[in-house]
Amino acid sequence: SFIRNAGTYDYPIVEAIRSILPVCDEVVVAVGASEDGTEDLVRSIDPRVRVLRTTWDDTLREGGRVLAEETNKALDAV
Repeated sequence: SFIRNAGTYDYPIVEAIRSILPVCDEVVVAVGASEDGTEDLVRSIDPRVRVLRTTWDDTLREGGRVLAEETNKALDAV
């Protein structure tokens, strides 16, 4: 999965990750540079959550390409 600025945008990342943990040995989350404590929040969810620090390429925002790139970063880390 991927996330950036979860607190700023009130995204339910904790609930989303906890909902899949029962069926996962590990969850990899690509966490984009955030200023709202998103990385610390994700790290605190469960020891099975592995954080991958990333930098979003905002030039790829059109058409959601940046979201695809962040997904690929997380998948490549598996």
